[in-house]
Amino acid sequence: MKRDELVGVLRQPYSDQRGYGVEKVDKAGFENIWFVVPPKPPRRISEQLSLPLIRDANLALQARPHWQSASEVQQLIAHLLARREAVSSSRMEGTWSTVDEVLSPAADDTARSATAAVRGYTNALTHGIGVVQRAGLAALTPALLCSLHEKVLQKDPAFKGIAGRLRAPGLPGDVVQIGGFGRKEDSIYNPPPPARVERCLAEVLEWMSDESLLQLGDAGMGMVLPVRIAVGHAHFEAVHPFSDGNGRVGRILWALQMAAAGRLPLYLSGFVEAERTEYGAALGEAQKQLAYRRLIDFVCEAIVACTEEDRVTQQALARLPVVWQERGRFRRGSSAARALDLLLRKPVVTVRLLAAELNVSVQAAYQGMRRLEQAGIVRDRSRRGRSRIYAAEEVIAVLARPFGTGTEIALETARGSLKG
Repeated sequence: MKRDELVGVLRQPYSDQRGYGVEKVDKAGFENIWFVVPPKPPRRISEQLSLPLIRDANLALQARPHWQSASEVQQLIAHLLARREAVSSSRMEGTWSTVDEVLSPAADDTARSATAAVRGYTNALTHGIGVVQRAGLAALTPALLCSLHEKVLQKDPAFKGIAGRLRAPGLPGDVVQIGGFGRKEDSIYNPPPPARVERCLAEVLEWMSDESLLQLGDAGMGMVLPVRIAVGHAHFEAVHPFSDGNGRVGRILWALQMAAAGRLPLYLSGFVEAERTEYGAALGEAQKQLAYRRLIDFVCEAIVACTEEDRVTQQALARLPVVWQERGRFRRGSSAARALDLLLRKPVVTVRLLAAELNVSVQAAYQGMRRLEQAGIVRDRSRRGRSRIYAAEEVIAVLARPFGTGTEIALETARGSLKG
């Protein structure tokens, strides 16, 4: 990153009085590099914004069900989409797992692995949402973010730092750069030196939970939720409070801000993954030029696109138990019939897991699973005695399909595997 890439006010040397600017660090190999101490997030945006796009995104979020009044099906599918979000968000950072691996019964998550890391992301997401549903955005503290980071990174085999710790002088990964895999001077962005991280993060979290800012936005007299999500994200990522994993924690914050507003979260990582180049450019403008319009547009477009993606996915998944019952004509109250709703929540199961969930004997669960297999609803992926693993391939195919594509091809492919 070159100093002249920064807007004028950021190019100036840092001082405690100003609270932002550029400065250098006393660390071998970094003596000639400028690092950016970002300002507090703004309370107003002076740029001319795309008001129709912001309106559409805001209406989309307002139309989402309140988490307390969401139907059982809506909550169940939100549970599945959180797993899809974990896979997409982690994949952008080089942690590769699949939807069905994450949904499979965990044999051993004590060891580090990509799948364990993605499950950790899911756990962090679920934990964070629960916290802000109870306490609102006031719960967004450095302690909570460290807890989320620990859940996300502690099982990631590629992570070399200290999970759950902010960057601080003397810790591994205290000085970081974004991008540029050759010379240090070729980085894309240089976040603040470790000595400034704690204060800068506190400023971002205070801004996110500022009640007066929230009330003005919700009254249409300030930054509405989509705008706050975009601006807050730019500043959180500019602080880069952890040695690694900031992108994942930053995307969890999107969901937490929606949950704190009372809505079932809408997950945006699928869109971000599909449009990574534009996302990076928009984020760079916000961080280096303090120009937010491009990132606000991007986030609003993500909200609109993901609303449609959510609708299509939910419609396809919600229909499956009805389709399955017609396909199998199971006796009411039988283990097979009772398993249909469970397969939406847990599309990869073992016989013992099914027995425990339905509170039936292992033999009854096995007979039910055999009926489901014969009806072309689940596939035996293991073919190994008592360790058999069964998968509702249609559920997995809908969740694993590329973002923005229809569900019919995915369902048709899955049904082909069930016939095999």
